[in-house]
Amino acid sequence: MKKQLKCPKCSASFEAEIVTSFTPEMPECKDLLAGKFPSPRCPKCGTVFTVEQPIVYRDATTDPPYILYCLPPPEDGETTELERAVDVMATDVFAEQGMARPIVRLVFGMPEFIEKIAIRHLGFDDRLVEYAKLELYRNIQEPKLSRTQHRLLLDYSHCDEKNLYFLIYDHDTAKMVNAIQVPMEEFRALMKSAQEDDRVALELDAAFPGCYVSADRLL
Repeated sequence: MKKQLKCPKCSASFEAEIVTSFTPEMPECKDLLAGKFPSPRCPKCGTVFTVEQPIVYRDATTDPPYILYCLPPPEDGETTELERAVDVMATDVFAEQGMARPIVRLVFGMPEFIEKIAIRHLGFDDRLVEYAKLELYRNIQEPKLSRTQHRLLLDYSHCDEKNLYFLIYDHDTAKMVNAIQVPMEEFRALMKSAQEDDRVALELDAAFPGCYVSADRLL
């Protein structure tokens, strides 16, 4: 979609094509996973910047289908009502098209948006990835990993058969400060437990009851 924009550096006004919706087959989606977000460039000063706006990712090729929203975070930090509204909206969209109720996810930042898509492409349950993050927060002592100072993101470009890798970012600077690896054997054991042990499945449902599936909300 075309949108009238204003450069945050030189204040020049210009019209640009903005991508607000992604699907798995789009070239722009592949660019996302390669770390290239389609951002507008000011024709006057050359500044590249991000436009704050709702973004959606839809995958209707799976059963059930999947829909992911990226929205600005609520000012008061309370997400419950927003989660309910997003879940209803997504369900209604698919019902109107005669499709099954989708898996619905909600994030509040572009890094988390890209991470969710990558987790999906890797074939992982994002609840298990977030549960693994929670265990890292519980077991690794400060200052290496702090619940208040840091956030974890899956390093999806380096995960292999032996390990999952998580990058540690500083909340204040948004810069990466460290990395942690989790043996894939341990993660696969967690996957198996979630499939075979009802207690683990119930624990996941209790930990992540809505569409905002994030370890951060449990810290």
